Amino acid sequence: MKNNRFAGLFCISMFLCALSFPAKVEAAAADSTRAPSTAHPALWIQAVQILESSKDLVPGKALQKIQELDDKGGVKSQTNVEISIAPDEAGNIKSDIVKASKDGKDITGEEKKKAAEREKKEAAAAKKAAKEDRESDSDERSHSFSMDDGPFNAERQSDVRVTETRTRETIDGMSCVCFEFSYPEKQKGKARSKGTPATVKGTAWIDEGSGHPMKVEFTMEPLPKHVKNLRTTMQYGTDASGPWVLKQMVFEAHGAFLVFAKRIRGDMLFSDYWKYEKRSQ
Repeated sequence: MKNNRFAGLFCISMFLCALSFPAKVEAAAADSTRAPSTAHPALWIQAVQILESSKDLVPGKALQKIQELDDKGGVKSQTNVEISIAPDEAGNIKSDIVKASKDGKDITGEEKKKAAEREKKEAAAAKKAAKEDRESDSDERSHSFSMDDGPFNAERQSDVRVTETRTRETIDGMSCVCFEFSYPEKQKGKARSKGTPATVKGTAWIDEGSGHPMKVEFTMEPLPKHVKNLRTTMQYGTDASGPWVLKQMVFEAHGAFLVFAKRIRGDMLFSDYWKYEKRSQ
């Protein structure tokens, strides 16, 4: 179904890493001198700077769990995927499916095949986009998740609107300040000419003692066509090597996929971060 943005959510588990990590680190390197707006609260600026300092880190491992739910929230079907992310011989970031299962049945082979087909398709789309200076219309491409998605991205601070609330919450033993935020959804290529972008709105919790971002929850307004609800939660913490990074992302969505109503919950865990160093050409 063309332009059914909800459909992309059902594809996120198998192609997410291959698309998002290279864009994250290379884009960060290009704009590493950008700084958050001084109009933002000091604690917010501190959180942005903390994540900016780890912008060239890539998780070496991603564990993904995608569940299809019934109307009462029970699990109808579950797919588990383990993905490894490492540099290839040319120094580019490459993701590989280590193992995959659906409802207890091993599907590693077929998912590896699907991933290879998607990678080939996306490589062709990227080449065409570069040649014609435009983005692909693929629903999957428009819904790939990037590691720098979220309100603390240093590059988008001029577009982020932030309001500190009076709410306090204890997260992992830390007293956190709650902020409300909003910013326009990023659009590229042809999407720019298709009208006003959706607005990303949500709340973020920051440790008032250290400035570390702890949790972000957000949705979009208006929601994509055929979607009744959509919410994403991102949680941050310390990786084994020490830096403050994204540790977990959870999304929940309810809407129409083709002619069927679907309820989906996804849970992704990131670990084993390593430093990406782009090789000179």
